[in-house]
Amino acid sequence: MGNITKSEDWEKIQEEMGDYNQLLLVFDEGIGKELKIDPNKPASYKDYEVSPTIRITITRKKRNADEDRFTEIINALKKDGVLKHGNRIVEYISTNSVPLEDEEWSGKF
Repeated sequence: MGNITKSEDWEKIQEEMGDYNQLLLVFDEGIGKELKIDPNKPASYKDYEVSPTIRITITRKKRNADEDRFTEIINALKKDGVLKHGNRIVEYISTNSVPLEDEEWSGKF
């Protein structure tokens, strides 16, 4: 996660999340083509009114504090100017990729 931004908050957030985790920030390819945005320069997306999807995958069961942690991630991305708004999808899996929760949870921010 620290590769996304230079914020000092990332190390703390990473420690609080624990275990292996993955955070992907994805923009619809069609929107990129429509707006003629270079896919090799994702920072250029923040100059447009597009909604990325942030997919967070964690190899453990859900914890009570997770929603607060995810809010911290979103706020850090906003604070650092990486994005303005979008969608969030969170899934919990075992180390061999078996879902640990009945369903993913998602929302807009």
